[in-house]
Amino acid sequence: MQLIASLDLLNGRVVRLTHGDFATARVYGDAEAVLDSLDVPRGARLHVVDLEASRSGHPIETTIVRRLAQRDLIVQVGGGIRALDDARRWLDCGAERIVVGTAATSALLDSLVDAFGPHRVVPAIDVRDGVVRTDGWTRSSSASMEDLFARIESLAVPEALVTDIAKDGALRGPSFALYRELRAMTRVKLIASGGVSQTSDLVSLARLGNISGCVIGRALLEHRIDLAQARARLDASNAVPERVIPCLDVRNGRVVKGVSFENIRDAGDPVECAMRYEEEGADELVILDINGTRSSMETVSRVASSIFIPLTVGGGIRSVGDFRDMLRAGADRVAINTAAIERPELIAECSREFGVQAVVLSCDAKQGFCAVRGGRVVTHLDAVAWCKRAEELGAGEILLTSVDRDGTSSGFDLELLRAVTSAVSIGVIASGGAGRVEHFRDAIEAGGARAVLAASLFHDRVLTVGGVKRHLAAEGIPVR
Repeated sequence: MQLIASLDLLNGRVVRLTHGDFATARVYGDAEAVLDSLDVPRGARLHVVDLEASRSGHPIETTIVRRLAQRDLIVQVGGGIRALDDARRWLDCGAERIVVGTAATSALLDSLVDAFGPHRVVPAIDVRDGVVRTDGWTRSSSASMEDLFARIESLAVPEALVTDIAKDGALRGPSFALYRELRAMTRVKLIASGGVSQTSDLVSLARLGNISGCVIGRALLEHRIDLAQARARLDASNAVPERVIPCLDVRNGRVVKGVSFENIRDAGDPVECAMRYEEEGADELVILDINGTRSSMETVSRVASSIFIPLTVGGGIRSVGDFRDMLRAGADRVAINTAAIERPELIAECSREFGVQAVVLSCDAKQGFCAVRGGRVVTHLDAVAWCKRAEELGAGEILLTSVDRDGTSSGFDLELLRAVTSAVSIGVIASGGAGRVEHFRDAIEAGGARAVLAASLFHDRVLTVGGVKRHLAAEGIPVR
């Protein structure tokens, strides 16, 4: 999948609009200076949009496009193409491809393909709430997406640029559902546009299989994404499989479960549960003592001696000594929550003593703030800021639980997940709210999680670990 830097031009300057609204234009500066700051490699594609042309109906920023095309880049440009002469004018400026929006819904598309060839024409399909929009996103088209893509396919045009207007410039993630819908509708490859804000978005788009490129605008302009780092992550995106992790909430030697950490009920023997999950294909197991005591030591020892998959334990860890005792009992990693908030240096001490890979920050978030003591006490500590600081102190991974979603089966808190995964570079385990197999996919695909965790779903056999992993694999997400 190609990473395509995007420059939107208005009155000779690079700008960004939100949802296509010209009143929201934010100016970033001179086009060439901005391009230099992005460190776009030679030979890469560059996407240029003449915003005023998209409204007026004829090319405006030809001088700037001519200069950009002289910089050893493959320039594709759109805006103001209402006739063959408009397209020819852009090509005469040095553009390699022309991007046509309004023209893509008319007979002009056929003429453009006949005149310049299918590989030099990129139809731009802009969608809001399932409806195709034209004329700078100001009018609804009478043509449906199905009709448009059937026509594009018949013209042998290899790829189309698809933008979900509601996502554009919002930095809240691409429209994965739209691209998945189009995957079932057409064989035309798609250039994704809109909503990209972090590298995990690019990984998830590449895994869809029908995405040939991704246009990145605001996230590059605001340096949320580095092109070189993103390319490296994409090249290794399937090297480390994502994990599916059952969780055993334990109290007094028994597995229990509740809703939003309340209304606790018995859910079985921890050893029996652990052995069943390992047999089903669990990648790891988490044991959390919900009473926050060290009385789970014996349980940890029993479970650790019964399984071979990695074991993470948490609850009641107050010191380096407690951390050491859990490792000696058989844990591979230890999660700390309340004690770390009360004394953040504990994270650094455990990291130095036992290694970063052994330290997991357990962050229980309620309405955006950290909760402690089994979710019973909500602090004034911002959850995202705390996760970022924990990484700096030496945490190797974050177990992020939404207390609001816990046990509700309403889905993981994707907004919380995205906020944390965009703020840290270490892995994040999504916890709290899973109810369907699609929720696990969404946590990884849209939330940026590197692992997904659930308890009651697996305890009650609503879903199996194996079933979740098969679904993820079918969606292109690598699993063991």
